[in-house]
Amino acid sequence: MSKTTTPIWQRVAIWIIAIAMLGGTIVGFVFMVLATQDSDIDPQAIAENMAYEQQAEAYEEWHKQQVEAAKEDQKKLLPLEGYEDKVAPFEAGSVTELTVETLVEGSGATISEGDYLTVYYTGWTPNGEMFDSSRRNDTDEVSTAEFQLDSAQLIEGWVKGLTGKRVGGTYLLSVPADLAYGSDGDSSGLIQPDEPIKFIVQVVKLEARTE
Repeated sequence: MSKTTTPIWQRVAIWIIAIAMLGGTIVGFVFMVLATQDSDIDPQAIAENMAYEQQAEAYEEWHKQQVEAAKEDQKKLLPLEGYEDKVAPFEAGSVTELTVETLVEGSGATISEGDYLTVYYTGWTPNGEMFDSSRRNDTDEVSTAEFQLDSAQLIEGWVKGLTGKRVGGTYLLSVPADLAYGSDGDSSGLIQPDEPIKFIVQVVKLEARTE
């Protein structure tokens, strides 16, 4: 539901990798300068190219670690209690536009774009595999998510799907790819490019936006 975030340990890991690779680049640059002093080779251009390649390798290593961590975390996810039967495979081609099914009618305040919400949720892909959930098998508590209903923080499917709904309600969002993670997919690797996704969202609290 949220736009991609990176855990602290992964950010630390990529910095360590980048620093190590930078050290190798500097050493290589010194040797090239000494070896090409009397030639027409441009050592600066070579060094810049090497630095770019090292950065690309560092990014690939970071991305690989992120995907592996996401797959391990995926094993701990559980559907929201009472909705286990809803989390199931679906035909990707059937989700061509945003649809919202009301599973439980809300009786609280009406949600507006920009409001601050507290929710429980579960999200899954066409193969029926969850990529995120408030309920996990490694904790006794179901965690809430708190956020502003704004497209700067969330996928458009959530903003459009929850606007106009009411607090206390539970909603099944079927989100086409263009209102989810688009042609890039999610950096975790759990959501593929151009892949629609589904969510069950229970809205438990609202704080109206103040101008």
